[in-house]
Amino acid sequence: MKKWNKHRALFFLAGCFFFVQMVHSQKDVDSILKVAGKQIYENPEEAIALSHEALKSPTITVKNKINSLLTISTAYSSKRDYEKASEYIVQINGLIPKINDDLTKMNILNRIGAHYQELQIYDKALEYLDEAMALIKKYPKQDSVQHFLGYNSILRGFIYRKQTNCDVALKYFDEAIEAYNKTTIEKPIMNANLSICYYNKGNCLLSLNKPVEAKESFLKSVAHAQIVDAKSLIAFGKKGLAETETQNGNYKEALSLLTDAHALSNTVGDLVLNREIYEGLANNYLFLGDWDNYILYQNKYVAIKKANKISERKTINQSLIALTETKAEEIEQLRAYFRPLQIIFIIIITIALFLLIRSVIIWERDLKKLENRLKS
Repeated sequence: MKKWNKHRALFFLAGCFFFVQMVHSQKDVDSILKVAGKQIYENPEEAIALSHEALKSPTITVKNKINSLLTISTAYSSKRDYEKASEYIVQINGLIPKINDDLTKMNILNRIGAHYQELQIYDKALEYLDEAMALIKKYPKQDSVQHFLGYNSILRGFIYRKQTNCDVALKYFDEAIEAYNKTTIEKPIMNANLSICYYNKGNCLLSLNKPVEAKESFLKSVAHAQIVDAKSLIAFGKKGLAETETQNGNYKEALSLLTDAHALSNTVGDLVLNREIYEGLANNYLFLGDWDNYILYQNKYVAIKKANKISERKTINQSLIALTETKAEEIEQLRAYFRPLQIIFIIIITIALFLLIRSVIIWERDLKKLENRLKS
């Protein structure tokens, strides 16, 4: 009996040790992903490396695996490498059926919607966003889902700005700002998302010829980005401010802002950001009659625009192939479902035709017999 109690004690201690190790391992993964999330836009390579490290954990949960894959995909998207981002979205899609947590589902559906929005496959993006929104609206604790609502709204703003106009998009940017403002106290990182909202709102206001309101929005974009030291977002905000100065004819002020933005963007490697900065520098030097600098930055703008187009075209082609393959699989599944019904239907028609022909033959034979009797 004493021996049995001793064994039970050993098993209990071993179980406790394993549990402690597992909890400790999960805390490590959580910590790694938290750091990785902060590096997505400023140092995407570091975010990718940290997330891969988290994926190697032998005790990683499905939720953390998805969060790791989402971080990697988003980091590649921030580098405008949508082809690599797509690879991880495919892996995430395969894990969705294993999720029972509505909050995690909202996040995943929103992020996949964002991926398709970046690829400009808007119908597909809206499908995922609508599915996420349905979960968001019915969630009992609305305070817990405001950041998901904000993300969903800003993505709709991006889409409707392209599909319709800025008047429609502004409504969604304002909805996103309202939602994110409710989350910044407990989630300071949401200031980065607010910066993105104000930057895009500023662009819309600028296109609607409202430079004063646009400048105010860009200033807020820079202010929120500075709270979290998001260099790329600060650079975007300053680029927006430069556009308002250019529109007002203040070319030297615009160049100063663009030079600051360029210095910040060098550490990020965002092709779209660099392309727009080069375009702004070229245009302002042109207005000032500085031909040497105009040619220098115009050539840089053309080169990076070409590289960006090639990357986007390659990724969109891959996405269209993936969509075509998905549709082909769906069609094949429908064929497999309806094939037995088709066979049964063909058999029934064949039997019906056989009986009909047989009836006609018998009728004609009886008719001939009747005719022969009448003749005789």
